[in-house]
Amino acid sequence: MKKLLALLLIFPLLLSGCAVTDEYTPEPSSTQEPTQELTEETETSAVPEKEEDGELGLSYYPAQGLNPFTCKVVTNRALFSLLYEGLFVVSNEFRAEPVLCESFRVSEDGTTYSFTLLEGLLFSDGTPVTAEDVEASIAAARQSPMYRGRLSDVSYYVADGDRTIVVQLYTAYENFALMMDIPILKKDTIESDTPVGTGAYKAQGMRLVRNPNWWQTEEPMVDDEVITLNVCQDINDLRDSFEFGGTDLVYCDPNSAAAVGFRCDYETWEAPTTIMHYIGFNLYSGYFVNDTLRRAVTYIIDREDIGNKVYGGFGVASVLPCSPHSDLYDSQLAENYDYAPASFMEALEASGVKTSEEYANHAGLFVVCADDPTRIEAAEYICQVLQDYGLNIQVNILDRDSYKNALEGGDFDLYYGEVRLPNSFDLTEFFQDGGNLEYGSISSSTLEDLCQEALENSGRYVDLCSQVMQQGRICPVIFKSYAVNVTRGLMTDLTPSMDCVFHDAGTARTLADADKTYASD
Repeated sequence: MKKLLALLLIFPLLLSGCAVTDEYTPEPSSTQEPTQELTEETETSAVPEKEEDGELGLSYYPAQGLNPFTCKVVTNRALFSLLYEGLFVVSNEFRAEPVLCESFRVSEDGTTYSFTLLEGLLFSDGTPVTAEDVEASIAAARQSPMYRGRLSDVSYYVADGDRTIVVQLYTAYENFALMMDIPILKKDTIESDTPVGTGAYKAQGMRLVRNPNWWQTEEPMVDDEVITLNVCQDINDLRDSFEFGGTDLVYCDPNSAAAVGFRCDYETWEAPTTIMHYIGFNLYSGYFVNDTLRRAVTYIIDREDIGNKVYGGFGVASVLPCSPHSDLYDSQLAENYDYAPASFMEALEASGVKTSEEYANHAGLFVVCADDPTRIEAAEYICQVLQDYGLNIQVNILDRDSYKNALEGGDFDLYYGEVRLPNSFDLTEFFQDGGNLEYGSISSSTLEDLCQEALENSGRYVDLCSQVMQQGRICPVIFKSYAVNVTRGLMTDLTPSMDCVFHDAGTARTLADADKTYASD
């Protein structure tokens, strides 16, 4: 779903400004941490100018490189969908679409995938793309904080001939293609700052030039022969380049701690992400050991209001632990747990917490990381609502290390968290005993089993969501959106996804086009 926001002369204090120095939040195979920013301070560079009138210009932080497995800066990652391609791309509706994959087959037990490359693929340097390059790219992705979470179920992978890669999984996975949008790079350039890919463009100095070996016959979303890269050292450079210089498009997190605003005429497209902001509870001690109270918190969260007032429209209200843009989201189920203050009041009275001697002098701690002003504001908003209903809850803003220690030590009643979920919205790390997100003793064998069943059969995801909401071990609030800011009138058909700014919905193949599991040989 595309959301177009017309922005005219936006001033820096508005949340629709742009943050460009965020790192992506790690996927849940790594311990949940808040988003980090670059802190390097440098002298502002001269505002760059385009080499030719009408030529598209993009900003670029050279120190962060253009390696998709190591670069975490959102601004640079806008270039990746021009330089690199994967076996699949994931759309802004979180659907896998074949790109370099001609076809694939799945074993009867759902644990073995065989992916076959399109015939005649070439890298931008003119060398053939082989299954060994895919194998090497998977190996690099498994070591990358950007991608390793989605590959945690892979037991082994091996090239089978020149065009086929076989991936064996520990567990059955109905739609593993969602995990295979990792960039395919030429194997002997994988550790380079600018590896060789198969995209419509290739890097050449401080510019991108059209790749003469590009395999597609359709024109790319961007069809300039040359794209200028405008060097930026800090966010001031980027702001000046977009307002006065050669930059025409900026990809960013508009709710970053380093957000800046642009005072120029531009349009913005929303890029939905899998980054969930949520409330986590302590089931071991404090207010929310009480099941009735904990399950009822969802009813006093006005997510739409929070999304608009706190996130400036770049937080998609989500009752369930899955983006509303995804086919997995069940709107009917969500209605049962949406904002309903009367239901919360009823549950609060039934819980007996307000009259219990046990909680007479209890001060509940709502911990949040100091690095993220948006999360602080959201936590304070929710805390005020809880206080209005008579609960003695206080926000405790902690530095990063103290925040992590509080989560790991259970020193909280509830916390405001952030995590980048896989494209499948797998929740295993929350509910698996010893999982990386299992703060507050929220592990559950029942929920862990449902996570497994949802991977095997996506139709079971609604059952998982139903149980998550009934048990109230976490309470989703919003899914973040990134912003693609473009000089007004320059582009009209953008359908950006989190990892593919220049996604072209008009030329996309469907998953069914490539699935040959039941095809006769």
